[in-house]
Amino acid sequence: MIGTKTMKTIVLLSAVATVLLLASGCATKKYVKQQIDPLTGKVTELSELARKNSNDIKDVDSRAQQGIQTATSKADAADDKAMTADKKAETAQSMATDLKGQLTGVEGKLGNIDNYKQTETVTLNFPFNQYKLKEKETASLDELASKIKDRNAYIVQIEGYTDSVGNKDYNYDLSQKRAETVVRYLAEKYDIPLYRLFIVGLGASKPIDDNKSRAGRAENRRVEVHLLENPEIMSAKK
Repeated sequence: MIGTKTMKTIVLLSAVATVLLLASGCATKKYVKQQIDPLTGKVTELSELARKNSNDIKDVDSRAQQGIQTATSKADAADDKAMTADKKAETAQSMATDLKGQLTGVEGKLGNIDNYKQTETVTLNFPFNQYKLKEKETASLDELASKIKDRNAYIVQIEGYTDSVGNKDYNYDLSQKRAETVVRYLAEKYDIPLYRLFIVGLGASKPIDDNKSRAGRAENRRVEVHLLENPEIMSAKK
């Protein structure tokens, strides 16, 4: 049988072993924790870095896409402008070609403009600040039109004038309207081609009387209609 002293020794040794075992277990856990914690920190740091890099890549990609869209829009706008410019250039070229053809046709019908000589002049007078034709003026135009009805070698030069009263620019505009009224009358009533009618508004630039008097101003408010003919063309067609 085991003695009491021996039993106490065994119990003591068992307790010591248990303490040592527990101490060893705690030391092992502490050691493991010391080894794992730095690794966990590294993993966390790497995860955060990866997340940041991913966000940076998305941001760069987004800005790149915006830049591409902007560049594409500008390129499309430039293409549209280029196409518009090309169309305008084509239209201008077409108009120039048409105009050249018209001028060639006019030159063929009229011949050298320098060969035209003034053969008759009709003067039409207008009330102050007006540009409509009165009965007396239309009668004068009717007489002139009857003389050129069957001719083919003539042009009509129409010059509009005003007195010196009023603004200079306004008078130029008024004199132009007076000349246009004569053109409209001859073209509409007698079918005189527009290429035979040359008009200009000269305002108060060429008075034929003194603007200081009422009678003089009345004389200056006028349209002069000059008939010019080309003797060479007229004689060639006889």
